[in-house]
Amino acid sequence: MSIESLEHMVRSRMRMFLRHTWLVTILGTVVLGAAGWAGFYFTTKSEHMRIAAGPLDSKFVQALSNQIANSHRDIALQIVPTQGSRETAQAITKGDADLAILPSNLDDSLNWPVVAILRQNVMVLIVPPAVAANKPTSSASAASAKTAKSGSSGGKSAGGSKGDAAAKPAKSAKGAKNAKSAKSDDSDDSDDSDSGDDSDKFGKVSQLAGKRVGIVGGNEATTGLLELVLNHYGLPLDKVTLSPIDPNNLADAIKNNQIDALFVAGAATGRAVSDAVAAATVNGKAPTFIEIDQADGIAKRNPAFGSVDIDAGTFGGNPPTPDDSLTTLSFDEYLVARKSFSEPTIDTLSKIIYSSRQALAGALPGEIKITAPSTDKDADVVVHPGALAYLSDSQQSFFDKYGDDIFYGMLIFPVFGSAIAGLASYLRSDSRTRRLRLLQRVLDLVRKAHTAPNLETIDQLQVDADNLVIAIIHQCEHEEFDETVRMSFAFALDQLRFTIAARRAAIVGQAGAAAGAKAAAA
Repeated sequence: MSIESLEHMVRSRMRMFLRHTWLVTILGTVVLGAAGWAGFYFTTKSEHMRIAAGPLDSKFVQALSNQIANSHRDIALQIVPTQGSRETAQAITKGDADLAILPSNLDDSLNWPVVAILRQNVMVLIVPPAVAANKPTSSASAASAKTAKSGSSGGKSAGGSKGDAAAKPAKSAKGAKNAKSAKSDDSDDSDDSDSGDDSDKFGKVSQLAGKRVGIVGGNEATTGLLELVLNHYGLPLDKVTLSPIDPNNLADAIKNNQIDALFVAGAATGRAVSDAVAAATVNGKAPTFIEIDQADGIAKRNPAFGSVDIDAGTFGGNPPTPDDSLTTLSFDEYLVARKSFSEPTIDTLSKIIYSSRQALAGALPGEIKITAPSTDKDADVVVHPGALAYLSDSQQSFFDKYGDDIFYGMLIFPVFGSAIAGLASYLRSDSRTRRLRLLQRVLDLVRKAHTAPNLETIDQLQVDADNLVIAIIHQCEHEEFDETVRMSFAFALDQLRFTIAARRAAIVGQAGAAAGAKAAAA
């Protein structure tokens, strides 16, 4: 089968198919509907963002997901639960998450651009009151009461002035004893400071030497954070007895005198710090605090930290705690994203986060206080380009994003149009070449017919002429020949037909004449 015949068959089948109007209409409708559905699906498809978060931040992720759902945005959050900050950093590093919630003191947090600062964590060292030391024993109390009563009676019998003089030194001695006891509750270094000096309201980090410090679990407090502070003050970690304390067992540990101080880290108004302060408040007596008075120096050596003054009464309680401004270390909690993640998606997420800050803070009272990272070029952290676009009000509209492409496309399109026109001209010239070739084949058959030596050659020429007629008809079906071309083919085919017939007659006549001459000679 020739190429022309195959092409003719395909075209014939297509024409037969197109004659079934209803079938073509149904299939066309199905195709258009599928194309429309595919376009709608891909344009409205939600962008799923995987966010890695530890147990402390899972509630924030849920609150943020609710805000996204209420905003009817085309993005969705999928939480990737982790056991802690280290595991969270590994999740985003390995590509298992697109977003992550990391504290600034973690080295891996510096590797990812920041979307938002979720809260400021503070480090708090709490010293529970030694209430048991303030309870007098029954025998000592009885003896003191008896002695005081006897002294009072003796004084009265001797004379009022003498009794008053004896009672006054006794009262002074008792006051000095109570003052010394109260001072020993707060610190074992009572010899180094005057009990009546109010200028030093908080304990010192150096006083933790030889003490038992309980690291409260379920918050941002870690051994590494406490070790950072102790090392700065030149206090080796082995000089302090550290032990993890479950938040549920905190009150019992204080009651049973298992610890001398507590270490907790989290939002200053968060539940972790408030619960620790409440547990350390015994019989209405508020705890005292150890001030990190060199927080500025630590922050200069470690840029991930900052120095903060906690206002009096921030931790609540009755009496309010702390009773004065408390200096300590702070570190931020970041929401970070992969550098390669879609900027428009992060832009949309940033808009939701910053526009719903109050709602997110209300969902987690005291835990969340969203602030924007610095957008300065010399800032300590790098802001994600998507968040930077929102914070700097530089979001791009459709024409801002694709205006240049449209402009250059309009300039380049005429070039492609010219190329298409040239291709079409080439195809038309190729069609003309095929017509000329067919016509040339007809003329070649005419010349061969004139010189055909025998009837077998004439018969083969007739077969070739028939095939050529079929090819011309096929060519005419997919090309519309003008009148000149049709007349040219008609004239050439008539000439071929007459030439074959004439040559056949001539060969037959020659054969008859030769046979007659042979018979006459015989």
